[in-house]
Amino acid sequence: MYTFKTIGIVSEHVLALSWNIATEPELYWELASNPYKPTTLQIISERFPAINVTDVIRAVIFAEPEGKYDRNFSQLAKNKQEEELSKQISISAEMNKRLVSYFKKHTKDLRQLPKEIVYESLSKFVFASTDVKEIEDRFSQNQRRDFKLTIINFIEDVSNPVQKWLPLKLAIVTLTLLLVIFINQRQTPVTVKNSVDNTQVLAINVLNSVQTFPVRLKIPSISVNAAIEHVGVTPAGIMGIPVDTSNVAWFSLGPKPGERGSAVIAGHFDDVNGEDAVFTNLNLLKKGDELFVENNKGEVITFVVQGSGTYDPGYADEVFSRNDGSYLNLITCDGVWDDVKKSFSKRLIVFTKR
Repeated sequence: MYTFKTIGIVSEHVLALSWNIATEPELYWELASNPYKPTTLQIISERFPAINVTDVIRAVIFAEPEGKYDRNFSQLAKNKQEEELSKQISISAEMNKRLVSYFKKHTKDLRQLPKEIVYESLSKFVFASTDVKEIEDRFSQNQRRDFKLTIINFIEDVSNPVQKWLPLKLAIVTLTLLLVIFINQRQTPVTVKNSVDNTQVLAINVLNSVQTFPVRLKIPSISVNAAIEHVGVTPAGIMGIPVDTSNVAWFSLGPKPGERGSAVIAGHFDDVNGEDAVFTNLNLLKKGDELFVENNKGEVITFVVQGSGTYDPGYADEVFSRNDGSYLNLITCDGVWDDVKKSFSKRLIVFTKR
């Protein structure tokens, strides 16, 4: 069991901003409902005077904590989680089709309106609500983030019509942006029995043919062969942890293993009963040891251990922000168990490089 503060890697500084905002819940809620309201823009200009407003708005989206939907999802059995993910894909694909159609029909009209009104209108169109809490209850964190980023991109692009609508330069690729690009470029629609099946096939095709993501971590020298869960930032502004103590968790707001930058994977040292977990023997890794990350396409990326270190909770700079190569940093607990804080006193970091 552990927590680990996260800072700085999306589009140079957006994730660093998001971490700062996430650790100030009061500030987050002031900015979250509609980032284009005059009162919100005033807060942004006062708190972040030297930073591009759109970067701050995107950081607010990345700072969004897990909601009721996400907490309920984490309690489901694995087979039920798979069913729910399939539903999410279908819902997201159908909504993306509607959203793209709406953009095409109403761009000219929307361009004439204040950004505040456009954001509210599109949020209502996508989520059937503008209430942040209600949206958290009904949609997953990934869905909320993806759709909101799409709305922000659209608003910024229609207000700067000379620019082409390009994907965000972020360390992650969102399903929403992939679907928008895929739908716009596709010449012949998939022919299936009904619209729900069509959107599901579309989403699966996009995921399988375009997007790659890590699915398994193997470390032969310490007998680790673990499934990779994908986590973001919790309401407390810390990196999420794997639900299953035999799995590991990749910080999905940062680079994928193999991309430029510092990818991060965390694992439990032990379980609630003190039994061994996936990273119990992480401290046995030594310089030169190899580990392997497999992605959803079956491709395997090799990393070599460069060294390790023990740090206080909250240390993050070297772990998350180095981007002069392709790194993978592994995190688990170390030190002494504090029964009051229900946490270990230290964090063990193993640094590896492709």
